[in-house]
Amino acid sequence: RLMEGNFTLRLMYEQFQNLGKIGSIGQQGEAKIKRYMTMMDSMTDAELDSADPKLMKESRIVRIARGSGRPVKDVLDMLEEYKRLAKMWSNVIKRLRKSNKGNTNAQQISKSLPPELLTQIGGIGGLRSLLNQTVSKEMGGGDR
Repeated sequence: RLMEGNFTLRLMYEQFQNLGKIGSIGQQGEAKIKRYMTMMDSMTDAELDSADPKLMKESRIVRIARGSGRPVKDVLDMLEEYKRLAKMWSNVIKRLRKSNKGNTNAQQISKSLPPELLTQIGGIGGLRSLLNQTVSKEMGGGDR
């Protein structure tokens, strides 16, 4: 699934959890991630596992906002961040496929990523973790 470029909200949630384990990303970044995770905690499995942004209708957005105690604008901001990260992940997958048929290391990939994305995923260590998760899930590891 990941190697097809399907970056879901659940995967974003898991990456945010990993960022907490890797190290500090600053107080503002941590606060934003906690807000996003709180909003994602108010989502259904279908919402978390879908790669289709059309699933997020106004009524779902309002329900997520109410359930998380956040304004609708915060949910919309989180969904925009998700779309941005999903697009970047799709580009990473394309690069992986082009270079050595996936036999690329994190150092090589990091050079082709926008610096802000690399920072958001926890630097090279976060990228390695993401790539390891990708490989383990592709090799038969289970989802949450």
